[in-house]
Amino acid sequence: MSPEANSGSIAINVFNSISPMPGGISGLLVTLVDNNRFFVEQYTGDSIGSVIAERYQSPITNLTTANVIKLMAVQDFGVQSVSVGDLSTNNSNLMVMAKEFETRGMEELKSLDIGTIKYFKARG
Repeated sequence: MSPEANSGSIAINVFNSISPMPGGISGLLVTLVDNNRFFVEQYTGDSIGSVIAERYQSPITNLTTANVIKLMAVQDFGVQSVSVGDLSTNNSNLMVMAKEFETRGMEELKSLDIGTIKYFKARG
């Protein structure tokens, strides 16, 4: 990824990494990326905006990939096997693959907070 990207460029990366990409899902990619950008904003408390900094790109990409794979798993597009990057699986394992990408994205989100210490004063 580049130091800065937008929703469209992340959508293109997701599109290029999943083969075959069903036409019914490819039209939703930018929306899925935007939904995950909003989720990351809510999770981190940071304002990301339309230009997505490099630190947020990988979690957003992995969460979007998980969403796409879940959609492929629950809808019948007549696809027998799916490749995501170097990984290939048949349709019966798509939910497992989606969970792996979701877990990876959430772990990356959690790692964004490393080094941030928050102090709270207890009442009393």
